[in-house]
Amino acid sequence: MRLLIVNGFEDSDIPLQAISGSLSQLPVTISTLNLVKEGFDDFMSERERESYHLENNLISTAQKTSAELVKTTEGLILCYPLINDLFPAVVKSWFERVFIPGVSFTFSGSGRVKGALNNLRHIHFLALTEPNIKRMKRSSPSKSLLRAIRMNAGLRCRSSISVIHDLESFGALARDNLMKGGQI
Repeated sequence: MRLLIVNGFEDSDIPLQAISGSLSQLPVTISTLNLVKEGFDDFMSERERESYHLENNLISTAQKTSAELVKTTEGLILCYPLINDLFPAVVKSWFERVFIPGVSFTFSGSGRVKGALNNLRHIHFLALTEPNIKRMKRSSPSKSLLRAIRMNAGLRCRSSISVIHDLESFGALARDNLMKGGQI
């Protein structure tokens, strides 16, 4: 199984190392993507916004690299810190720039949206929150983002979210979730 681990932490590679280390015993090929190092910490440029619906809408090298990884992976693990019960801006920026027409969805002749990520079999979000922080009882932006990605994936794609309080659990949760779903 080909896995893409996406790091949404702005100043740490520890989550990537923990997850990669924990999954190294499994029969998986792991690709990693650090959103800050790839340049997704900036806002979408005017040129990117203008080209969103064009045929050649992947403008930057980072967009092209991310899109190719997303289109060829079978498992997507997105890890990020929860800040005030929200995912960081770098994750939103990545989603807006990569999950675009031609990458994650297409339009049929009648204008209906068709998911284009039939390669995805597993999507898992790992969110790190501060210990003893009371979670808000409102709609979760993480669930909305997961649902948006899931709608563009194949019918047999499993999706899940884990909210944890310590980095040591990151790798174990990622591994257990993949194995529990029979993906490996």
